[in-house]
Amino acid sequence: MGIGINLGNTLDAIPNEGAWALAAEQYYFSSFGNAGFKHVRIPITWDDHTQTSAPYAVDEARMDRVEQLVDWALAENLYVIINAHHEDWLKTAYADASNKARFDAIWTQIADRFKDKSPKLLFEILNEPNGMSVADVNDLNLRTLGIIRQDNPTRIVVFAGNEFSSIEALLATNVLSGDYLIGNFHSYNPWPFAGQCTRSWGTQQDMDDLEDIYQRAEDWSSENNIPVTVNEFGVAKYDFTQPENICDQSERLAYLQAHVTFATQRGISATVWDDGGSFALYDRALDTWTADKDILVLGNQ
Repeated sequence: MGIGINLGNTLDAIPNEGAWALAAEQYYFSSFGNAGFKHVRIPITWDDHTQTSAPYAVDEARMDRVEQLVDWALAENLYVIINAHHEDWLKTAYADASNKARFDAIWTQIADRFKDKSPKLLFEILNEPNGMSVADVNDLNLRTLGIIRQDNPTRIVVFAGNEFSSIEALLATNVLSGDYLIGNFHSYNPWPFAGQCTRSWGTQQDMDDLEDIYQRAEDWSSENNIPVTVNEFGVAKYDFTQPENICDQSERLAYLQAHVTFATQRGISATVWDDGGSFALYDRALDTWTADKDILVLGNQ
């Protein structure tokens, strides 16, 4: 899938149905393709649009909106990943049997709704299961894969480890069996640089530490005969919690270049995080790009 882009904060922070249509426009996807990206990840939160008691039906308008975005992306010949994103109700109370039943019902409905879509549509089980144990995630991954496989026996399913889906979490997680799987990790290492802009980056040690993450991912992939992806990486322009902390632009570009180099050298697909805010590289209103884009799409040449 090469290098792709996250369409963050599109379907995970929209408070009401009337605002959904303002969250993403069709031209975004043509811009992504024209820029040279190969795939798009669409983070989706289902909580506020799903009943809290059985049968846990997902609001039809929500499902329609998700399908519209998927169809727009597929029409541009992009691979597209949809997931369950900020589902804190599950992550913080996984032991609750009703929460498990609700999450199962959500994926049952997603799997049924999208079962006839192009194989370029991928399902990602759960984003960053922070608060869940390794055992919790092992249970969740196995159960959700079984639900998906009932209607989607050959669709690619993306799974990750617990907490914030680091490479260490992926290595500690049970490997799912079968075909059409991709292991996933996230990397904003080191966070004091990439997220908080409180330190510099670019020494040989910095480069070696980042490359080691990709080497461990490649080793895991070879050992388990499963492709691996880093479906979130990136670097902020500033710390959104403390905007006075600004990352050096030359260091930002070098950091992104390093990610692209290490990923493409190893055949690892990678998805840069773009939240429309401090991590933005695409201006959604003006349909323009920052200098970050040229470095990223070089990995697709």
